[in-house]
Amino acid sequence: MTGFSFFGVGNLGANLVNSLISAGYDLKYIYKKSSQTIFDNFIENDIRRIINGSDIIFVSTQESKIKGVAELIAGTGDISGKIFFHTSNSLTSEVLKPVRDRGGIVASFSPLQTFTGFKKGENLFRGITFLMEGDPEALKCAEEISSKLGAFTLKVDPDKKIFFHISAVISSNLLNSLLRFAKVQLNKAGSGSDISILIPLIRETLVNIEKAGLSGALSGPVKRGETGIVEKHLDKLEGEERQLYKILTDYLTGGG
Repeated sequence: MTGFSFFGVGNLGANLVNSLISAGYDLKYIYKKSSQTIFDNFIENDIRRIINGSDIIFVSTQESKIKGVAELIAGTGDISGKIFFHTSNSLTSEVLKPVRDRGGIVASFSPLQTFTGFKKGENLFRGITFLMEGDPEALKCAEEISSKLGAFTLKVDPDKKIFFHISAVISSNLLNSLLRFAKVQLNKAGSGSDISILIPLIRETLVNIEKAGLSGALSGPVKRGETGIVEKHLDKLEGEERQLYKILTDYLTGGG
């Protein structure tokens, strides 16, 4: 059974640990602390013991801390034959260079998924895509892990990986921003309604995008070319709300 350990177990790390265990991997150690007490028995402070006792080591800390963790690991000496992944979508395997220089086999192996908490018993990785780039042996291991999790892999150009992260942030955080914009309009209506009344519409939109693509899922006044309705909307909006609505509509129609 392949043994793995983690440096950094926040929301992403906790869910990945949980799914790896369910997929048949053997959790060995978690460095220093975890966001979930159920993993307390695996806490270990001795980095050398963690490395020696593991086949695969994940660095799932905040991205600003990954380089420092890589340097700590490299400081343990020869780590040849061990596979090291980091899970940041915005960084490449180059951040693990100190580990590679000491004989480690490294890759970035990052999930296109959002994590807001720990969902024990759920596999949040099934059907998603992991971005990967790095050493061939590590990439082969990444593909095996993805397959066992029911996920997919996409080998990416390190120089262009950041655009995947931008796309993911737009699809998650900025989508949240748009729905916040929508909620403000509901508040203006004074009906007491909250964002939940829009969830079926949002869900159907996503289903249509999955089935028919972005263009095929388009509906409403923009699709029908009813610019008069769009102008009515703009007349009711002011300041940055009016500007945002116009920018997004123009972008959608290719006018900006």
